[in-house]
Amino acid sequence: MSEQTFVLPSEEVRTQVLSQSGQCERLVREPDRKMITGVSRTQWWMMERQGLVPQRVRLSAHCVAWRLSDLLWWIEQRKAA
Repeated sequence: MSEQTFVLPSEEVRTQVLSQSGQCERLVREPDRKMITGVSRTQWWMMERQGLVPQRVRLSAHCVAWRLSDLLWWIEQRKAA
């Protein structure tokens, strides 16, 4: 598998990816992130530190989430590779 640094999608791409999946933009917490990506929490954390996956958004001291469009875009990029 070729590992590339994750690049944030443009607003147009975000809209397109969400439209294709029939979803609205929302923040996704860890259990849903794992279900959507199929990547374990530990593996995701390591990949996040390397810049290979979307970065988390800190909501509070003990609460993080990811933008759904970032996760869907990351999946699309992996399919294309």
